[in-house]
Amino acid sequence: MNGWKDQLRNVKRALRQAGPFEKHDDKPASVDFVPPKSWVDSASTERGSGPKRTASPTHANRPSSGNRTASGLQATGKPGSWPSDARSAASLPVFQPRIDGSQFLTIPDWAGVGKALQHPESRGGAPLLVRLGIDFGTAFTKAALRAGPDLVTVDWSTVTGDDSPAGRWIVPGFVCRGSGGEFGWRRFEGGEWQGNLKLPLVESPPSASCPYSALAYMAEVIRYSRAFLYRHPEVGRKLANRSLRWELNLGCPTEPHENSEIVERFRHVARTAWWLAGRDDLDEAAIRAAWDRRDLDTGLETQPGVVPEFVAQIAGYLKSPQVTEGLHALIDVGAATLDVATFNVVLPKQDTVPRVPIFFSAVKQLGTHFLSHERHARLGLELVWNDATPIETAAEFVRRHGRDVTEVDVIDVEFANRVASCIASVMNGTRTNARGDPRSAAWREGLPVFVTGGGSACEVYGRAIRESETKLKGWICSKERFRFIEMDLAPATSTDVDPAAAVRLTVAIGLTEDAEDIARIVPHFDIEPITRTANALRPDRDELYPQ
Repeated sequence: MNGWKDQLRNVKRALRQAGPFEKHDDKPASVDFVPPKSWVDSASTERGSGPKRTASPTHANRPSSGNRTASGLQATGKPGSWPSDARSAASLPVFQPRIDGSQFLTIPDWAGVGKALQHPESRGGAPLLVRLGIDFGTAFTKAALRAGPDLVTVDWSTVTGDDSPAGRWIVPGFVCRGSGGEFGWRRFEGGEWQGNLKLPLVESPPSASCPYSALAYMAEVIRYSRAFLYRHPEVGRKLANRSLRWELNLGCPTEPHENSEIVERFRHVARTAWWLAGRDDLDEAAIRAAWDRRDLDTGLETQPGVVPEFVAQIAGYLKSPQVTEGLHALIDVGAATLDVATFNVVLPKQDTVPRVPIFFSAVKQLGTHFLSHERHARLGLELVWNDATPIETAAEFVRRHGRDVTEVDVIDVEFANRVASCIASVMNGTRTNARGDPRSAAWREGLPVFVTGGGSACEVYGRAIRESETKLKGWICSKERFRFIEMDLAPATSTDVDPAAAVRLTVAIGLTEDAEDIARIVPHFDIEPITRTANALRPDRDELYPQ
């Protein structure tokens, strides 16, 4: 199987080539991205076909939260074995990340030093700011730490047993709950492995009960990350002579970030988990007591930062010489979700940091996990695969399972069409809606696009991006399409970023920056509508995106 680096290079090469994989007419397709009614004004439908007003996509194609939170990964009694999901492809299954059957999660003894906020051999000294960035993914979590000038990415192979180039930098979203209510990365007698930890935080109402599993999982992530930093062969030894001052940043999906209640819930989770990481045991009583308190002495220098994930992904770009003003788009292919967002970059004029007005975004369960599920379920195969490894090409899948290539291609094309529809919906909403950017020069000169995420190297998503690009060309009658932006995925300041896995680490690395210094986010509802009056001058950027 090709490695991550080779697959990503091949897809990006293919994306630059003209030619769709299917013929299409030039009529704009109906789009399923729908902004709230308050965003829409009459100017949005003067040209083209604006967004179709149906149900919000925020919960589209997702199982109900009641069904989701009740479903954990059941321990089978066989060490490291994970049960298969027998649901049909006709109904979207409750998401659970899948890892290789020979793997299981375990916490090493040395991780206990991560309970402390200082190096175990600390002698005090001058203060040193250390910032932990956690990319809490739907399927896998990644973490990085910045200690002064040094950047350290967390290697999880001791926890997962996976030391492959791609797998060592990610930890699946599982935690075990024992029969007595205890939690951790170890197999308790009669325990139950629980997954799907993130989506309920996004979709549950504010009055939802304490998220025990998510808090325990995050506490284990934080404790291990601090211990990993202390033991780092190059950076750890520098910390003994310094007094560490800690900050914590947590990523949040773009759509939910617009909801202040969800942002506060993420901050509450981060604050509570940080405190729990310093405790000896994790059980329901201790977790609930911590969750109910608002006066926890966490030892953090500031309140945890909650940063939109796409902003963390482009943090390096915003500080690089290649940054340009204007409309951009980001397509993030994860194991569970496909995230698409359009936004402007407004370089500093009066602010000290760029402003990033967010136009439209969508999060759908169209990640690589669901592509694998679609292939296996529709072909009647056992639902067994490893979400931690690069997804197989159609040819590799055919060779492995002895199926006809035409069968697999039909499934892949249908799945790619759904992905393309999601991407095109966001693009067309931005192009036609007054709360977007219908006058951007990018529609004539080419739209700058970031393609990132662990699944971005998969040929099916490359196919979908070419298809959405073709739709866009038909709508705007332009010779230009997407202009793909190459990001520096392995910063020179990093001591240990593996280039083959760096595509999965962009959010975690971006989250090690000061949350206040990355960018100032301008939400949808703070952007004035852009009207389409003939021969009108384009409003000044400070009128559109106020200070």
